Amino acid sequence: MTEAEFFHHLDSPVLVSLEKKVNRLVEKRKAGWPVAYLLGKKEFWSLEFKVNRWVLIPRPETELLVEAVLSLSLSPGPAILDVGTGCGNIAVALANERPDARVIGSDISRLALKVAEFNAKKNKVKNIKFVLSNLLTYFWRRKIKFEVIVSNPPYVSEADWAKLDRPVKDFEPKKALVSGPTGLEIIEKLIKQAPGCLKPGGYLILEIGAGQEGKVPGFFSDIWQKVRVLSDYSGRPRLVIARKRS
Repeated sequence: MTEAEFFHHLDSPVLVSLEKKVNRLVEKRKAGWPVAYLLGKKEFWSLEFKVNRWVLIPRPETELLVEAVLSLSLSPGPAILDVGTGCGNIAVALANERPDARVIGSDISRLALKVAEFNAKKNKVKNIKFVLSNLLTYFWRRKIKFEVIVSNPPYVSEADWAKLDRPVKDFEPKKALVSGPTGLEIIEKLIKQAPGCLKPGGYLILEIGAGQEGKVPGFFSDIWQKVRVLSDYSGRPRLVIARKRS
């Protein structure tokens, strides 16, 4: 029911089944459930995405990743990989904006990939597919290379996870949030694996956590150039962008 339909039927009696459903949702919300999981959807990049407890809820600040990729001077028909795609929000947004691109979303979770595939169909993007992979293993073994690898990886430390707000800690998938004791484990692995899956001159773009901007650039070897940190609109360091040497 749309908002207009709802107000048009304000005088209509409420079905008992609907009243029970609303009461169940209210009780879940009081118990800490995130609104997005209760509604089963979340907007990202002006697109609507199905979400459930198998995937992280997309955050507005992650749209900066999409902006960063779109700002690159890429050749026509670029191959773009979104690692840890979750509900597919980054991959679908990029495929929608660049219909000439060949976009792949990968994840270690089959359940997450099912959600991502649903969202690609929901948003009617055709130039996209999804692959089960532990980080870049699938692509490295098959010698598949990309112009851009983008990722919003797990970057929360175990200690910081314990301090997260209850709706995040108790309901969103821990594996999609927590990297390990330091929070840098997955980021470091991605940086080490990426050269084998990037074409010369290709880009790696990663979202990072608070306070990591001083450590992450140190993970890049001399095979990389133009390593830089990009802040979000609130001034918080949010992305690390690097280019593989030609």
